[in-house]
Amino acid sequence: MTTSTAPPSQGLRTPGHPLPGAIPATIPATMLAARIETSTGAFGLHEIPVPQPGPGQVLLKVDAAGVCLTDVHVLDGSLRAFTPDGGPGHHITLGHEIAGTVAALGPAVPGTWSPGDRVMPMSRQRCERCTGCLSMSGPCTGLRTLGMDIDGGWAQYVLCAHHALVAVPGDLPAEAASIVPDAVTVPFSALVRHGRLRAGEAVGLWGLGGLGAHGVQIARAAGAAPLVGFDPLPGARARALDLGADLALDPADPTAPAQVEALTGGRGLDLAVDFAGQGAARDQAQRLLGTKGRLVLAGVCSGAVAVSDFGRFHDRRQSVTAFLGYPITDLRRVAGMVELGRLDLSASVTEVFALEDAARAVDLLRSGTTSPVRYVLRP
Repeated sequence: MTTSTAPPSQGLRTPGHPLPGAIPATIPATMLAARIETSTGAFGLHEIPVPQPGPGQVLLKVDAAGVCLTDVHVLDGSLRAFTPDGGPGHHITLGHEIAGTVAALGPAVPGTWSPGDRVMPMSRQRCERCTGCLSMSGPCTGLRTLGMDIDGGWAQYVLCAHHALVAVPGDLPAEAASIVPDAVTVPFSALVRHGRLRAGEAVGLWGLGGLGAHGVQIARAAGAAPLVGFDPLPGARARALDLGADLALDPADPTAPAQVEALTGGRGLDLAVDFAGQGAARDQAQRLLGTKGRLVLAGVCSGAVAVSDFGRFHDRRQSVTAFLGYPITDLRRVAGMVELGRLDLSASVTEVFALEDAARAVDLLRSGTTSPVRYVLRP
C-alpha cells in the first residue's frame, strides 16, 4: 500500500483546511482507495484523505462497487479518457458502479437527501461548468464519468453530485444495488430508449455477460419475441436460457444465421444490441437484421464502426445508434422495476471481493475464461 496526496482543488481534506457543511466526527481523515496513475497506468491501493463535499455535493460511504469490463480496459490502457490527465503523479480512483450511504452533505444541497440514506449514483455526472449546465437550458457537454474523469467508488468514500443520486430500491442488498446504475440501466436504455423495443419484435443480444444477462430480462419483460442471445462462452449461453432467452448461440457457429432465420420465420431481427463492443459482433448483427432493423451499440466499442454492406443496409432501411450513458429517468425506472419484482437481481453478483483484492477481481475478469455477471468489491 502507498500513500498519496492531492491538492485541495480535487476536494480532498487537507490539514487545517475547514470543512464546509456539517461533517460528522465519525468520518475518518483518511481512507483506502484503489487508484491508477494516469500517466503510467500503475495501479495499487493508496491511503488518501477522505474527500470533503463542496457545493451541491454529497459524500457517500461506499457500501459496494462493481467491477466492469470498462475498468479492465482502463487498466490495460485500451481506454484512456482521463480528464484532466495531470501528468506524472496524478491518480484517479476507479469504479463507476456504486451503492453507498449518505455520510455528509455539502453546502447548497437541497433537502432531498439526509445522512443515512441508501443511494445509487449515476455513473456519468454533469460538469456544472458548461453552457448547458450553467444556463440549465441544454444538455451537458462535459459529462464526467466516475472512475475515469473523477474519482470513483473503489474506495471507502466517494463524492457525488446530489442530482445524480437515486434511492436504493427497498431492501436490495448493497452488492446488487451497486451494479444497477450500469449493468442494469445501460441495457434498459439500449433496448427501451434507443432501441424502441415493441412487444412481439425479434431481438438479438451480443454479449451475455453483465450487460447482456440483464438485457435478456429487460427484453423479455418488454415483450421481445423471439429473443436470441450470442456469446462464445457456454456458461453465459446457459445462463441466458435460464433467464428467458428463446435461443442462445455461439457467434462462431456456422449454423447461427440459419437458426435465427428459422426462429424468426425468415424476417430477421427487428432489433439487435451489441453489448460485446466488438467489430465481429456488429458485423454479424447487421447481417441478421431484417427490414427496418435497428442496431444499437451500447457503451464502449473497440475498433471502427462501419456499415459492412451498405446496399443491404440502405435497401432494408436499417439504422445504427450508439450511446454512452443514460438520463436519470432511466435509472429511476429501473429502480422501480427492481422494487416491484420485475427484475430479479438475486443471481447478479457472482462473487464479492474485499477492496484489497481489487487487482485479483480484475485479473479474473480480464482472463475471459469465466462468465460472471458481476464481481463486486466491498470496502
